[in-house]
Order: sequence, then C-alpha cells, then structure tokens
Amino acid sequence: MRSLPWILMLGLLLACSETTGDDDDSATADDDDAGDDDAAGDDDADGPAELAALSDGDCPQMPTSGSYTIESSGEERAFTLMLPEGGAEGAPLLFFFHGLLSPDYSTDPAGDTASALGLQSMANEMGAIIVAPEARILQLVGDVYLWELMENDDLDIVFYDDLRTCMATELGADPWRVTSSGFSSGALFTTVLARERGDTLAAILELSGGADVEVALMPLIARYDTPTHDIPALLVSGGEDDAWPEGFSVIDFQTATDTLQEALLDDGQYVVRCQHDAGHTVTSPALPVMKSWLFGHTYGGGSPFQDQGIADFGAWCEVP
Repeated sequence: MRSLPWILMLGLLLACSETTGDDDDSATADDDDAGDDDAAGDDDADGPAELAALSDGDCPQMPTSGSYTIESSGEERAFTLMLPEGGAEGAPLLFFFHGLLSPDYSTDPAGDTASALGLQSMANEMGAIIVAPEARILQLVGDVYLWELMENDDLDIVFYDDLRTCMATELGADPWRVTSSGFSSGALFTTVLARERGDTLAAILELSGGADVEVALMPLIARYDTPTHDIPALLVSGGEDDAWPEGFSVIDFQTATDTLQEALLDDGQYVVRCQHDAGHTVTSPALPVMKSWLFGHTYGGGSPFQDQGIADFGAWCEVP
C-alpha cells in the first residue's frame, strides 16, 4: 500500500496503538451531563448551534484559495483555505487539522499538509470549502506546532468558532454540513472538538487519532466525553506500528483509536473502523473513503451509510 509524503508521518508527543486490516489494497459546545445517558444526546431538531460572535476583530477578505490570517482571542492565527472552482455559496465545510511538526521542519504545517493530501483537488471535486488551520507553537520538547489537547486553555476551540463563523458569513458555507478531520495530534484535536463543539458537526473522521491518552507525568490527553448529539465517526488506524515516535512508543494511536471506538459505541454512535498496516501515516486508499464520508453527512441526519452500507470502502473497513 503506497503511503503519502513523509511529512504526514510526524505525530504528537502523546498517544496509543491497534490491529492491521484484512485487505490493504482496497481502497461539544459545552461539557454537560449527556454521558449519563446510554446514548448520545438527541439530534437537535432546531439545527446546529448558532454562529459564534467573533472573539476579536473582523473576518478577513478571502477572494481566492490561499493562506490567510485572522485575529482570534487577541492573537494572529494562520490558516490555509481551499475554495471550490464552482463557487463557495452553500458549499459543505471541512476542517482538517494537521499533526505535530517542528518549526525547523516546516514553517507552514497547514499548507504543507494541504498540499500533501491534495486538499485543493478534493475541494474542487466535492464542491466543498476546506480549511486547514495552523496550530500555535507550544513548548513540549522544544518548540512544536501543537493543538491544545490537555484543557489548559480554549484558544484553539475559539479559533475554530471564529473560522466557522467567517466561512459561513463571508463565503456562504452551509452550517448544516460542517465536518472535522485530522491526522495524529490533529485527529486527537478532532476528539476535543467533538466533545466541546459537537453541536456544530455533522460527522468526524480521524486518521491515527483516538481518545483518553495517558502519558506519564502529564494530564489526560484528548479526553472523551459524550457529544451533545449524534456524530457519525469514521476511525482509521495503522496497526501495531501506529505509534509515535517510531521504535519508542510514547503514544500508541492504535490503542487510542480502540479507546475512542469503544466510547463512541457505548454512547450509541454509528462508527466505521478502517485499519491498514502501514503504521503512523496516511495511506492512499484513505482518500476516496474520506471524500465519501466527510461530504456525505448533514447535521442531525444520522449516517446514510447505515442504510447504504460501506462496501465501496473496501475490505479494510468494517462496522464494529
């Protein structure tokens, strides 16, 4: 199975591991007590959460695809925007969150990830708006681009709120068709987003992510809590070698994905699981599955794949 560029193999300093697939040639707005129920919160008949007021300043002018900045919570934050060739009005909106990277390796982690995954081509093909936000530079072992996964602050959540508002008000993105995806630490942040802003998301897809990661001497990473409404989830993992760093597993993304899968199923969520054996990377068969999943859902509408099945995803995917 061919893997995408090595940039996507860089993970986080915090995660877990899984099992290999059978066929790798196939292709919450707030913390509440929803977890007390056997299933996730009821679908919101009134639709997704209202657009948040901007935390700071105004939306940028975004006439074309490219790199932009926005003032968010008093800081200048960067993002890469992919607009579809056919026009953005009424388009679905995908957020894709990059993995951990060192500034010595990349000074444009969002743009480099978008290029590696071909997100502009995906935007054109699917008639979608795709936003790749850039994480802040935080200190872990040296400086790294990293999402807030340990509940130290909510700046990245507010950054998401600001971007969601601007994509809807300035470009006409459809608030009913907002999805989130990411790789590695970006996938773990998608878990955080589902917990904190579940009332804005139609579906999620995680590539080597998970939940409730335990690392010695650190707080729990990507803590899971029941989303406020049903969020169909597609989880991809890379088998027993899906760990970071290679050869010395601080984070086992296979186990972390298993943990998230179990928690979602316990909450009555619809989950699809895909497994390859290429380790901590994004494999090319994941791309058509991503397109089908991320642009096939509408807020509060369940998952169309519950009825139509996932045979087109290939034998490496199953409904657990």
